[in-house]
Amino acid sequence: MSRRKQIRSKEQFTAALQLERAGDAAAALKLYQKSAVTDPANSHAWNRQMVLLRKAKSKEQEVKLIKQAIAEYRKSYETKQQDWLTENQDKADSSRELARVLGLLEPTGLPKKDDTIIEKWQTRLYLLEYRIKNARKKKAPSKKSTNKSPKRVAVAPKKRRQKAATQPKQ
Repeated sequence: MSRRKQIRSKEQFTAALQLERAGDAAAALKLYQKSAVTDPANSHAWNRQMVLLRKAKSKEQEVKLIKQAIAEYRKSYETKQQDWLTENQDKADSSRELARVLGLLEPTGLPKKDDTIIEKWQTRLYLLEYRIKNARKKKAPSKKSTNKSPKRVAVAPKKRRQKAATQPKQ
């Protein structure tokens, strides 16, 4: 990824942040999307999109976005690693054995991924999918039945009423 794209992504992110603070969430979301497309490694742009969708209570859209963010973010970092390896082959060769001994390499030869951002996104994805799956279905209002029987009012038997009326008050 060229340095120009990273700078352009940061500028788009900053403009989107200003729009969000001004209260224009829809325009901010579009600019965050542009920022993430320009530089998929811009985790802040992905995070702000997720926050805006969470505020809008768009769970399904947020799930799609998180899946896309994880895929694009991983792909971007793998590409950056491969580019660095090709440009710095001598450095990589001289330090590869040390990194392997220290347990810092994957079986593929690339550095191990210890990315807390992706872990957080995966946790959020799991929770969203769980909530969507187990969401209570809203019940439709039940129709009133036409065969209603009149309500009965409890009435004391006549003898009790008569006794109560004839007895003197104490």
